[in-house]
Amino acid sequence: MITYEPWLEEVKTALREINMPFDDWQTIWPFDFSKEHEAGTSSSEAARKANRFWWHQQNKAVHQECRKTPNCWLPDNHQGNCQPVQ
Repeated sequence: MITYEPWLEEVKTALREINMPFDDWQTIWPFDFSKEHEAGTSSSEAARKANRFWWHQQNKAVHQECRKTPNCWLPDNHQGNCQPVQ
């Protein structure tokens, strides 16, 4: 398994590619990246999980969280099926 620091750099790169700067979001709503690394989660999957987690937190902060399903990361009144945070 890749060591933590290089793995985290891959996560940060993946997040930058989807315009989710690690430092901006991690400072506000910390995501447990070390837990994901220890579980053997790929860097791209960890980035996807963090993205969903951060959007879920953002939607809750502005009172726009999905009202259909608990832990759906999409905003209220979204189209299509609910999608779980994890």
